[in-house]
Amino acid sequence: MSLAGRDLINMSDLSAQEIDALMESAAAMAEAIGLDDPETRQSAERLDRIMATAFFEPSTRTRLSFESAMLRLGGGVLGFADPAGSSVSKGESLADTARTLSGYADVLVIRHPKMGAAKVAADAATIPVINAGDGAHSHPTQTLTDLFCIMRTKGHFDGLTVGLMGDLRYGRTVHSLGPALSRLGSRIICISPETLSMPQRHLSQIEDTAAEPPVSVNAIDEVLDELDVLYATRVQIERFSEEQQANAREIAADFVINAALMDRAPEDMILMHPLPRVDEIDPEIDDDPRAVYFEQAHGGVAVRMALVAHLLGLIEQPRDGFRGFATPQERPEEGAPGRARTNAGAGEAKEVPAPADVDCRNVHCISNEERFVSSFFKRLSGGRLACGYCEEPVEEAQT
Repeated sequence: MSLAGRDLINMSDLSAQEIDALMESAAAMAEAIGLDDPETRQSAERLDRIMATAFFEPSTRTRLSFESAMLRLGGGVLGFADPAGSSVSKGESLADTARTLSGYADVLVIRHPKMGAAKVAADAATIPVINAGDGAHSHPTQTLTDLFCIMRTKGHFDGLTVGLMGDLRYGRTVHSLGPALSRLGSRIICISPETLSMPQRHLSQIEDTAAEPPVSVNAIDEVLDELDVLYATRVQIERFSEEQQANAREIAADFVINAALMDRAPEDMILMHPLPRVDEIDPEIDDDPRAVYFEQAHGGVAVRMALVAHLLGLIEQPRDGFRGFATPQERPEEGAPGRARTNAGAGEAKEVPAPADVDCRNVHCISNEERFVSSFFKRLSGGRLACGYCEEPVEEAQT
């Protein structure tokens, strides 16, 4: 099925086959932009498409790689990187911002500190919406970037053992990556202190596909020799209260990757990190060939090129491949590919009628802040009831 006109809010919006197809397209894009050899870079023709970027949180790699991706496709970019410079500072709702930007661009990329914000934007927009990170909830395009790095270095996903280490509580990258890798056949090991452990709903998503709960340990040496991939994350200090931040930094000191640890690691293990790093990876190992985090970041341009090209209908079917940069003459007729209001991906969640007098209890959920947004709920796989925006569980007793 074509991805044209679709949104990407969660990794569950994509089937395993669609993920695989995006990896193929990203590989073709990487070759086109000379990711490995700049001398092979192709020049893009002008493309009559515009991307709007609405970043309500700071970003370096995600925002700039999206902009680079659209420019390399031959299109244009507009948007803001600081909400203080937009009408949001005047009290405009997120939904109204999305509706407005729909009239200025062909695709909208949004990052927001509230969980579920991308869903609100997608419901309001009339153009495809891509979630570039919504609070501690989800970061699907980072996961696609991570998968692309693993595919380029390991050649496959099935049978790999992947250790997710660090802040698994608030790290949205691992919330998206763990379940996605499990669906693709990888074994997941969670490595974190108890206070930063993976939320149960993400563990349940992994268990749903792996048929057993992922292994969870508090020290990396318990599992280091088993790993094919070690995926490190920083402590998300900005998501802790001021009173908790000092303690979080102290805990993080026990999860530092240095030369001594890499000396004990398997020779064919790769070390990944979504960046930015703070203190969790010592710069002394940057030259270790197993440290691939900068190559990982650079691959994000090709991945986001592939995703945008699919959503805009420049690649009509997931397995059509990339046949060169599109020109204005190749743009689909007005109205095509249309706006797909319901994604046709993995289809894990089913919307259900809202229980009476129940609101999402997650204080970080967009539904508790955005005006004119009513709570709704999903029935996740395994029968779990969750908020339709942030996917935080709702006690069954409340229904």
